Amino acid sequence: PGGGESLRRGAEKTEGVEKGRPAPTRKREGAGKKNAPAKKKSGDTFREFVSPGGLIVLVGRNRRDNEALSVRVARDNDLWMHSRGCPGAHVVIKRPRRGGRPGSGLTDDCIQFAANLAAFYSDFRNERKCVITVCEPKHVLKPRGAPLGAVKIRQELKSVMGMPADVAPELKAARSESGAWGGDEAGRNKSQNRKKTAATAASAAKKKKDAAQLKNKRRIARLASKAETEKEVPEMDFY
Repeated sequence: PGGGESLRRGAEKTEGVEKGRPAPTRKREGAGKKNAPAKKKSGDTFREFVSPGGLIVLVGRNRRDNEALSVRVARDNDLWMHSRGCPGAHVVIKRPRRGGRPGSGLTDDCIQFAANLAAFYSDFRNERKCVITVCEPKHVLKPRGAPLGAVKIRQELKSVMGMPADVAPELKAARSESGAWGGDEAGRNKSQNRKKTAATAASAAKKKKDAAQLKNKRRIARLASKAETEKEVPEMDFY
């Protein structure tokens, strides 16, 4: 009887599977989380391009996009890029860990393509060329309390020269319509941009110096006040 009962229970389990109720399987804890591709959320508005090597290149449109690209979207196998020395879009070259499209792969042309986009979507867009920082996403850090979209680099992989004038003509036309691209004058006002950058840097340095001097004066005043308060009373004889 015991054997017959076991066979009957086994048949019920098998019947349950056949009816579309698969037996539960245990998923290894944490499996697929680290290397799973990041999904684009509804609030993301990245610009998306395809490099000469067939790889996806994502470019942030605003601070929120830049934050998402640097903190959530970029994976260890990708490349992160940004114009050095000025505000600009965060750029990520997506590299599949395995497989990918037929004929796709990271090449020097891919890196140059992305560097040109990083230069074009930065404050150096009217320069003939500018330095682009390239690093692995694991070295892009978000400081505690930093503003939205602000990150720091722990280690640079390399740097390349971005050529903003080498992007596709339709991108220039779109920027020209918005007033952000200089049209035929693009790349010719390098001296003007340098003067503006120098003036901004000088103003920031002056503010920093004034703040340091004010802080030093306050510190001296506090020390003087403390010394006056703690001044020793001279010894006297009382009769």
